[in-house]
Amino acid sequence: MRLVTALACIVLAAASYTPAAAIVRCEAADGKVTYSNADCPPNSRMVRQIDLTPPVVVHDGTAAAGKVGAPRPPARIEPSRSRRADDPAQIDQELSAQLAEQRRECEARAREIQRLQDDVGAARPDSRASAELALRRAQDDYKALCPRQR
Repeated sequence: MRLVTALACIVLAAASYTPAAAIVRCEAADGKVTYSNADCPPNSRMVRQIDLTPPVVVHDGTAAAGKVGAPRPPARIEPSRSRRADDPAQIDQELSAQLAEQRRECEARAREIQRLQDDVGAARPDSRASAELALRRAQDDYKALCPRQR
């Protein structure tokens, strides 16, 4: 009796099984988007059908496909770069060049801030807020990038 009941359950389950319905994207004339697994609602049209199958993974052969649960090989540790015999005069020249470039950049930013301050002073009332915003952004950039002048 149990066997017959089990077979009946299996037959009913198989008969009632339907594959997953496709999901469609529908758009109405007013731009409203609807996703459905049935027909699109009235006054809308189907734009596309959403694919529910899992994506296909293709390996190009450069790396072997790993198995789920397989341990990863240990990360390769790169040796640290050996420090070259630094010439103090060369290091000093490089640092001086970097400082000079930073000073030039800060001077250019200071000139830009001055120009923006002049723009704020000459701005019409309807464009004053955007001029003040540009000035504040330039001032914040100057503070972040330029050390205090001594």
